[in-house]
Amino acid sequence: MYLSDASLEELVKRITEERADVFGAFYTPYLRDCAQHIARFAQDTAAQDAAAEGGAAPHDAVDIEAVAESVLRSLMGRCIETGVRTLIASFHAEGGGYEAFHARVAGEQGRGEVLARFPELDRLLKLVTARAARTATEVLSAAAADRPELTRLLGMRGRIDSVTPGLGDSHRGGRTVCLVTWDDGTRAVYKPQQDNCQQLLSTLRAMLDADGEFFGPLHPRSIVRPTHVWQEFIERTDLDDTAAGGAYFRRFGRAAALLSMIGATDLHHENIIAVPGGPVVIDTETLVSLPNGIPENGASAQVSLNLDVEHSVLNTLLFPARYAGAKLDVDISGIGCVQAGTSEQLQSYMIVDAGTDDIRFDRSPVVVEHGSNMATVAGEPLDPRNWVDDITAGYSEARALLETHREPIEAAVRDSHDWAVRQVVRPTYVYARFLEASTHPVHLESSAARAELLGNLPKQYRGAATDSADAVHREEVAALLDLDVPFFTVDCDSGLLRGNGAFGAEEMRTTSGTTPRQSALAAVRSFFARPPERDLTYVRYALAGSADDVWDVRRTSHRTAFPDLADAGAFHRSLRDLVVGEASAPTWLLPRLQGDGLRLGGVNAPLYDGGGLLLHLAQVEALTGVSPLGVDMEAASRAAMHPVIAPDGTPLSMSPFTGILSDLVTDWEIRRIRTPAAPFVAGPAPRPVPQPLDVDALTAADFDYLNGYGGHLVHLAAHLEHGAPELTGVAPELLLRRLVAVDGDPESHSGELGLSHGRFGRIAAMSAMVAKGLDGGSGARGHLERFADAYLRQRWQDDSLRDRASGSGWCKGYAGVALAAGELLTALGEPASRIRGALAPEVERVVGGDLGDDISFCHGAAGRIAVLCTLADRFAWPELRDEAAALHTAFLGRHADGGWTCGIGTEPHLPSFFLGLSGWHHARLMLDHPGATLPVSLGGR
Repeated sequence: MYLSDASLEELVKRITEERADVFGAFYTPYLRDCAQHIARFAQDTAAQDAAAEGGAAPHDAVDIEAVAESVLRSLMGRCIETGVRTLIASFHAEGGGYEAFHARVAGEQGRGEVLARFPELDRLLKLVTARAARTATEVLSAAAADRPELTRLLGMRGRIDSVTPGLGDSHRGGRTVCLVTWDDGTRAVYKPQQDNCQQLLSTLRAMLDADGEFFGPLHPRSIVRPTHVWQEFIERTDLDDTAAGGAYFRRFGRAAALLSMIGATDLHHENIIAVPGGPVVIDTETLVSLPNGIPENGASAQVSLNLDVEHSVLNTLLFPARYAGAKLDVDISGIGCVQAGTSEQLQSYMIVDAGTDDIRFDRSPVVVEHGSNMATVAGEPLDPRNWVDDITAGYSEARALLETHREPIEAAVRDSHDWAVRQVVRPTYVYARFLEASTHPVHLESSAARAELLGNLPKQYRGAATDSADAVHREEVAALLDLDVPFFTVDCDSGLLRGNGAFGAEEMRTTSGTTPRQSALAAVRSFFARPPERDLTYVRYALAGSADDVWDVRRTSHRTAFPDLADAGAFHRSLRDLVVGEASAPTWLLPRLQGDGLRLGGVNAPLYDGGGLLLHLAQVEALTGVSPLGVDMEAASRAAMHPVIAPDGTPLSMSPFTGILSDLVTDWEIRRIRTPAAPFVAGPAPRPVPQPLDVDALTAADFDYLNGYGGHLVHLAAHLEHGAPELTGVAPELLLRRLVAVDGDPESHSGELGLSHGRFGRIAAMSAMVAKGLDGGSGARGHLERFADAYLRQRWQDDSLRDRASGSGWCKGYAGVALAAGELLTALGEPASRIRGALAPEVERVVGGDLGDDISFCHGAAGRIAVLCTLADRFAWPELRDEAAALHTAFLGRHADGGWTCGIGTEPHLPSFFLGLSGWHHARLMLDHPGATLPVSLGGR
């Protein structure tokens, strides 16, 4: 075990030259210092071994040159990460060519000039160098001391030939997880942990599943020491075939139940490894989590939901937890996602044109690449969304097993000892963002400059008492100053957080003084007190939102468990299991459409999603006299609304279906069921748009029916007489005049024709205004007359209408066209008999179109049924109710065993109105109860 000076210099030279494209030679002194430290350690150890009687020959244990190389490569990466932006900025400030600058800063004088301007950079580089050297010596010393146990655990033969630090974040003075390899190929993971939870999990596992058949491997075999842990290296291994996915995901569901029961958290994609036997949890430091506590502003719908999610399986992070409005907008879950997530909120940087005169760093979105956590077949990841039924079945099986062992489980938690947990006081990605920002050259002139930046961390913490916030904050800043991710632990029977100890014995208390043991026992009680189906629904909702684009796939895939489309009561009961909150502010978890993805949150008010669901439930209550969820729908509506209705004037914000304006529409629709003369606004007045609308800048696309000013004009026509305020600062007639101008020649057509996003959406908006006499001198009536004459003669079509498989729906198909054409002819004063004849070709397409697999109001069977019922009642056309009933019966017959979709993604349990079960059941309600109608702005009365 010896490293000569010549070998050392050659090693440093080789590694710096390999990174010459990012100023590698600049870091030569730091790498040399680390290598010399390792060499001295090798010499000292060799001397000690030689002096020890019966000591093993040192060359039998470690290939020191190979180890030094692995450590130096890791160090080089850390140095570049810390200093590259400063060197790029310095290079461009000086001008000249890259090669000349690199050569200059590789020398003592040039390097010194850079470091004189950025002394904090020098401190940080020296710090990471010393830590890399110390890590190498600590790991080698631990390996020597634990060699007999390691041999028994791993069966390795040969010498250590690699120590690679940096497998995880740096904590507590630069300590980090390391990969250690031997020259026979054996690998092990070294973790510098203290008082971890490994033994608690092992105890529960042995009690519940001694032979490992139920949970699978669950966690690696380990050697636990007071200062560190050795784990066998777990490598992601392919499943034999796709059929094996069922067993894997069933065990994933079982493991999720066990881990949720004891309150585990932070089990994200870096902490799970997929092997054929099941998921392996490789990090148990957050096996138990402390409660967050109730905010000082008291209970609300959102607070109630947050507390429930904290006690749910979603808190483990094993499943996607993508929340509406959250900064962390990518999937980091333990189960993973087949689509790499690109953040729209978080940015990092990338080096461009390295090694050239154009080298620079550019901003780039954060991308989460899932890897070893994903179950694969032949290297291809399995989409967890296809295996939800297996996951939920496994979860239910484990819950039943755990319930039969509840007393011994609680006894095991009470009787366990000498363990501690890591308390993640804030999402760790926040630390990563601050660390990255703090090594920008503008902050590297001094430690004080970095401390000032880091001091901007908000003093809001998970699991920490409010009066300890300042102390926790000081610990955070001190750790980040030294490039550590702050790390807080709590002993099993303590109510105090332990940090890095930077401020001595400064007290940091947990929330309400809660201990980890108390938290674990409370988690067990909460787990069994929850409605059994709630977490299963949460899993379904979470996985439905795992992909960035849920429109990309609309299929049922491997699903076998489907809700009963003929049983609205079962749907309502499933929602009742989700309700949380006070009677004055009830809510429940809902997957909402946000952009192209689904995001989790409380029930929202737009008609498109939660508002339509609430309206459906309110109509059920009005018709039956019983609240289907046991809560007041008006209270639920108030809880779902934004506290301040403040549209910004963008087309989307002004939509009565999808924008913030829809909050008011939903609330009024629900209130008018009980009080037909209800005023449009019941709460605080909505705010007008910040600046008067530039009407002349609006385009035809801005008058989109579903997401824009087309729908807004329909809203004004429907609701002005009920007291709806005009919020744009522009008279409705001027908006209508602009719509007429941008709609194009009424006697010809090109482009999209459908209601939701096409020509008939704009025609519906004009028709609504004309029907209410709000057209003034806009020219809308003449425009409609010419359009009606031309359309009825030519019956234009677009690609969607020509497609028999999708051309009969509400959004882009003939159902929407028929509804809009009926409004058009009504506005022009045509009698019902003439309207029936005029709409017959469109209705025939609605009735005779392919049944399809889609239940949704927007694109599928629900929209067709609802439109047929609406046309039947509006135009004295009872035959259409018969056709709607026949369509309903035929759809149920085709899909008696499932195989249908909600029109989006792969999840059949979505409760959305436009894209889910509530729209379907509302259409069925309209079929069975003529008193049930669509919202006024959707054509109802």
